[in-house]
Amino acid sequence: MKHKILTGIIVLIIIGSLGSAMGGNKATKVGENASTNSTASSSESKAFKVGDVIQLKDYKITVNKVYNVPGDDFSKPKDGNEFMAIDCTVENISKDEKALSSIMMFKVVDQDGRQCEYSMMGQTAAKAGQLDGTIGAGRKITGVYVVEVPKGKTGLELEFDSSLLTGGQVVVNLN
Repeated sequence: MKHKILTGIIVLIIIGSLGSAMGGNKATKVGENASTNSTASSSESKAFKVGDVIQLKDYKITVNKVYNVPGDDFSKPKDGNEFMAIDCTVENISKDEKALSSIMMFKVVDQDGRQCEYSMMGQTAAKAGQLDGTIGAGRKITGVYVVEVPKGKTGLELEFDSSLLTGGQVVVNLN
C-alpha cells in the first residue's frame, strides 16, 4: 500500500515537472507597457513591477499598489514592525471557475528568501477585501494581502503561485 501511494506522488511530481517544462504556465507582461517583452517561466527569476499586468495560463495578476496600514487599538503590529498591504487584482481568464486562496497562493519574501508572516490583524485593520474565494470564468477579484514586516524593510517580493503541479509562479518586486 505504501508503495502505491509513493508511486502516485512521484507520478504527480513528474506530470507537474513536464507541464512546467513545456511552458504551459509562462508568466508574460501584457497591456500598455508590454512592448518591453517581459516573460518569465517558473524556472526563471524574472521579477515584475507594481502596476504590471502579468498573464499566466488561467490568470491575469496585477499588483495595484503597496502601502502601510496603520494599526488601531485592536490590531497593532509588534514593536519595530509595520503592516504592509499589497493591493492586487486577480482575473480568471480561463473557461472554468477557479478557487483563490491568499494563504495558499500568495507569500511575501525578503531578499534572503525568508517568508514574511501573513497578518490577520493587519487584514482587519486594512478594511479592504480579501483575496479569497471562487472566481467565475471571465471575472476578477480585487483585495489586499497583508503581512507584518520590519519597519523600513526593503527588497521584498510578492510570490503568486497559481498551481502546485505546474509551477506558474509570478514574482513582483514590492519596494
